[in-house]
Amino acid sequence: MREIVKILYKELHYRRLKSNPQIAADPERFRKQFKNAGDIKRGMALQAVAFLFFGVMMAGAIAGAEDETRAAVIFATYALLPFVMGLYITAVNASYAVSMGIFEPLKPLPIRTGSKYLSLLLAIDNVPAVIALLPAAIMMMVKYGTSGLLGLLWVLTGAFLGHVLGLVVFTFFGSASVGGRFSKLRTLARTLGVILFIGIFYALNYFQGYVNELFSKYSLAYPFSVASITDPSHSSLILLGYLVILVPLYRFILGRLWSGLEEGAKVSRSRTVRFKAETHPPVLALALKDLRIVFRKSALLVGLVFPLFIILPSAVGILTSGKVEDWALASVLLMIAWMSSVGIDTVLKIDGREFEFLRSLPITVGQFVRAKLLVMNAVPVTAGVGLVLAVSYLDVKTLALLPAAVILPLLTSSVALAFFYHGESELSVPETNFGHVLVLMIINGVTLGAIAGLWYFLGYPYALALATVGFAAVQAFLSR
Repeated sequence: MREIVKILYKELHYRRLKSNPQIAADPERFRKQFKNAGDIKRGMALQAVAFLFFGVMMAGAIAGAEDETRAAVIFATYALLPFVMGLYITAVNASYAVSMGIFEPLKPLPIRTGSKYLSLLLAIDNVPAVIALLPAAIMMMVKYGTSGLLGLLWVLTGAFLGHVLGLVVFTFFGSASVGGRFSKLRTLARTLGVILFIGIFYALNYFQGYVNELFSKYSLAYPFSVASITDPSHSSLILLGYLVILVPLYRFILGRLWSGLEEGAKVSRSRTVRFKAETHPPVLALALKDLRIVFRKSALLVGLVFPLFIILPSAVGILTSGKVEDWALASVLLMIAWMSSVGIDTVLKIDGREFEFLRSLPITVGQFVRAKLLVMNAVPVTAGVGLVLAVSYLDVKTLALLPAAVILPLLTSSVALAFFYHGESELSVPETNFGHVLVLMIINGVTLGAIAGLWYFLGYPYALALATVGFAAVQAFLSR
């Protein structure tokens, strides 16, 4: 099994590198890049080092906690990381890996659940998030013994929970169906299903107060349940309950997933419809093409929408507070812009094997990148503008923040594209992983930090001017 997973891992990265003509045309560069990208141990080691840096800072916060209860609450907050990464990476990478066709050779073989290889392949990218929590778990062990050991088990369970739910999203919402009388309605239903599915966890958050009344301080909802490590007996029972549900669900999903992969795309034809050819400018045409693919393969929609769910509680807090503080709204807009750059990993995985067809078209790198910019900002800009409009009912003066709701995500997305397409002179799909995205988020964090500082000390007009100039400068760089 391990050898097959290693081969699939290498094959996936091989095909990704072959889609970059600058790398593919240089045998020495291709060999060097493939040696680094195609080696599981090397790839995980490089990402683990980056994540351990943040893990040490998390451990410092645990060490500085005044008592065990406070340390457990802090640890429970950090435990959200492996869950989020597990769900996000599994859903997005599953769609990409399958679209690249690396599992086609397994379909004729006499195996019942070839999806276990897909599961293990996807789980590899979740390892760095677990490693990031190791220093915090070790610090909990050193200070509180059994609580730290249970904390480590909860981290592993959280990563497994995210992985299983990511497979659920891909299995039930990820496959595309084509044609049929209600094809658009089915697409809309799948899209709403993904949003509602992820929204369940915020519903649990909303009802947390009622849960606490029923179960005292031992909440059943992850990651709140991690705080129960201060009482090992109760925490162990809750942990066991999670595993009793997750393990059978995981086995069931593997069977359903492999059956779906064997069947391939479902095509139905119940009636003849009229086709009307439409023409659009190249940038708009490419963007519309990407959005259609995303809505058909709803697992990719998770990659575009999911980062916004992280800032959703803050946005809801502003809308339900009854009064609006300008800086509170500005903070949410800055957070939306910061999280929007995460979408780069998704938009670069939309095309899959069809990317070779795009290279045969008269498309420039600039047109391709600008189209990706539109797709990346479809959700963040809509969310930011929608939030400002909603808040304007409480305070009409907040309408002045509409330009910021548009410019800030465009700026961070442009920085993301410049980061990956620096030096690219031909149409290509650069190699990406969550480690790259992490570095990118640090860069955008510094960028937004400068804008936030100017906003706080000098005022909104100066911050907006700086963001606009920055966006124009990065776009000029991309257009060269």
